[in-house]
Amino acid sequence: MIDEGQQSHGFGKQPSGDIIRCRRYVGLIRSAGAALDISYERISGALGSLLLVWASVEKAVRHEVVRGHGHLPPRAHGIAAAFRTWESSVIQSQPANSLGPLLATALRSQLQMPLNVRNGLCHGLVGISAANENMQATLRWEMNDERHAISWDDLQEQLRWLSRLPQAVSVISNPSLERPGNRATNTAENRAWWRSEFSLDISEP
Repeated sequence: MIDEGQQSHGFGKQPSGDIIRCRRYVGLIRSAGAALDISYERISGALGSLLLVWASVEKAVRHEVVRGHGHLPPRAHGIAAAFRTWESSVIQSQPANSLGPLLATALRSQLQMPLNVRNGLCHGLVGISAANENMQATLRWEMNDERHAISWDDLQEQLRWLSRLPQAVSVISNPSLERPGNRATNTAENRAWWRSEFSLDISEP
């Protein structure tokens, strides 16, 4: 059953496209304008952009898992499983007193809520609503008899963060521990840098 609302539509085919264009889509969305002017077409396009960005995130983490193991282990199939395998590899391969293990754990933990949104939209989408004078454009889904929704602004925030994750995964996976000034050294400056660049909040030592 589809939620009612201004220009509210049911789920059709998932938008497709080349993964390498995902950052361009995100850039277009950033300059989209006021949230209350978002049409059905634009919120639908944001859903397509979300799937493209997630594809690039999954590709990045699987690449690092394969690089570390020589293949993709059966336990690493699926996005959540791939990130758990990647986190374990970082913890095992990098010094415990470096930032790598902390960052891998923080990233995997902070990814859970956006992953829940992604899975809900992929498997339980029930409504797409354009903005009106009372509410932002919204995507709605239902999972396990519970209804959820995400607004245009919250979706943009997730897209901006997710679009940075392939770079974060690469930097965390390939630290230059032997080079002075590298970002894997556990210092206050580096912890502040990771919070600023990738919104990864790690505890003080």
